[in-house]
Amino acid sequence: MSYFTNKTLTFLRGLNRNNSKAWFDEHRADYQQHLREPYLALAEDLCEAVGLGEPEYELDPKRAIYRINRDIRFSNDKTPYKTNLGITVGRREKHDPSWPAYTVRIGLDGIAIGGGLYMPEPPLRDQVRRWFAAHPEAAPSVLADSDYGRYFGEISGERNKRLPKDLAELTHNEPLVFNKQWLFWAEWPDAKLLLDPDLDQFIMQRWQAGRVLNDVLKRAVTR
Repeated sequence: MSYFTNKTLTFLRGLNRNNSKAWFDEHRADYQQHLREPYLALAEDLCEAVGLGEPEYELDPKRAIYRINRDIRFSNDKTPYKTNLGITVGRREKHDPSWPAYTVRIGLDGIAIGGGLYMPEPPLRDQVRRWFAAHPEAAPSVLADSDYGRYFGEISGERNKRLPKDLAELTHNEPLVFNKQWLFWAEWPDAKLLLDPDLDQFIMQRWQAGRVLNDVLKRAVTR
């Protein structure tokens, strides 16, 4: 049985055309039945599946999901609601900056699946940089994994253009020292994928492929 249905897509398309509180209030029952409830059910199944293989990810599914309301305080876009929602499974909390996470975004843009170390604090960030420099075999071992390569192809993330001298010297042998994030990420831009009755398995299969990077990152962040 599918999590989401055509009525989910109808609601999201309507919200995209009429992104206002008045329209949302008028269709709140549709939101609850066709988006909110299956969204939480998907989060429950994903949290359970991740926790079975990696017990440190003990997260209440309600803490893995996001509010549909947008934060418009500092945005030029004042539309109040999102048409894409995420689920992030981190260690004990959604955004534990000290441990790699798994994330998925679902909605009118289709599905985007990723994970890794998103926003480590500067001391941990530099620890990871030095770890990659000291373990030059780590990144090639990730990229050599056939499933990782098929779905993600690279280790991505924002990078610094300049580094302190002691770190800059390490970039000659390991370009990942420039990174301030270490991520896997890929997109499947077809909203109809949300209707797949095996949506949880679709996501988990790709998270399992990305785990090869997360396992490396766990070594890098552990002293």
